[in-house]
Amino acid sequence: MATIDDAVSTAPEAAPPRSRRMRGGLVTVATVAALLAAMGLTVLGLGTADNAVASYDASSWLWSAARSEMARVNGVTARVDTRVEIPGARRHPMQVTQTDRLLILRDLNTGQVSSLDLATLQITATTRTTPGLGVNVALHEDAAFVVDAVQGIVRQLDPRSLAPVGEPVRYPPGITGGAFDGEGRLWIAVPSEGTVSAITAATLPSAPASAALAGAGLSPKQVETYDVAEASHELVVSTLDDGVAVLDRTAGTLVTVRRGAVRPTRLAMSAPGALPARTSGPDVPVTVPGERRVHVVGAGGEVRAFTVPGAGDRLSPAVAWADRFYCADEATGAIYSFDAGGQLVDTIRGRATGPLELEVRENHLFINAPDSATARVVDDKHQVREVDKYANDVLGGDPPPAPPPPSTSLAY
Repeated sequence: MATIDDAVSTAPEAAPPRSRRMRGGLVTVATVAALLAAMGLTVLGLGTADNAVASYDASSWLWSAARSEMARVNGVTARVDTRVEIPGARRHPMQVTQTDRLLILRDLNTGQVSSLDLATLQITATTRTTPGLGVNVALHEDAAFVVDAVQGIVRQLDPRSLAPVGEPVRYPPGITGGAFDGEGRLWIAVPSEGTVSAITAATLPSAPASAALAGAGLSPKQVETYDVAEASHELVVSTLDDGVAVLDRTAGTLVTVRRGAVRPTRLAMSAPGALPARTSGPDVPVTVPGERRVHVVGAGGEVRAFTVPGAGDRLSPAVAWADRFYCADEATGAIYSFDAGGQLVDTIRGRATGPLELEVRENHLFINAPDSATARVVDDKHQVREVDKYANDVLGGDPPPAPPPPSTSLAY
């Protein structure tokens, strides 16, 4: 079975014909002109057409499993402006990792990791990982990592070529975490030791790294380590704006590490808790799906709790956003919004059930249902707008239907 230590494909993937991936070649000139004007035209020496796709912020790429495609949603307009087909991934679960400049996809069914060039909308490199949930990809600015939790291997990749950078950081098997905080540190928890540690990325070479140079030059470094639990306790990690929160499920304790200060807080839980991969702001929400309760731990260790309406245990971890907390119920498709005091202030009703992905990016909360045609965008005033991920008359949209054949009747 292939792992991140296996040989990787570092040469650019042979791209399918442009017509296959960019189905929306039949976009009007006016539409393209408006798109370019709205998306900004100056970044780091790219041409204007390249910048139109690569540089615009307040946007997020969202996965649609039924169509096997990515849709870029403009957070300001709550509209799709670009669609890109991803070959061979129809109805596959997909991990999407992105910055303003980079987009890396990992197919959980096949384990394939792909780097998408946002200037050309082409897949430029691929590499293999073990399929399933035991591997994840983390991305911050130009630093990319593949974290193999089962083997305990954390390897930096050049996001342009997906070639390894330097030597991997090795931990005991069975690590957890693997997300960046707001300061660019990758946090890893080691349950067998009861510790959490931070890794900083090596500086990338000016030219994309190749497999031949994978072991040469600088390597990522483990720079901080903290004791957060007894050895062999079950740990869950959420990275913060500056630091990390570690939930000790065995002891029912949330431990935060901020600027070197370790603060444990006991929680009254009778079932396992869950954390989002990333938490924005000072308050850390701990969701207990079995109780349908959310415990909010403040920066000073104060705790308040509230109950999520409904029944069942299919709650996603609550996400903090703009002094509110959003908690999704995957059984009903509803997303509940609570104010800072824990009062229910809004319910976003969805038309689809199944996985719901909530991510705070670019001063917006993006809510995606990968198995649905719709998504939602929530701004910092908590205005909710629905997005049609299959919108046409955009870059990559479906072409119009073929005109009917001409009449073949004969005139007499």
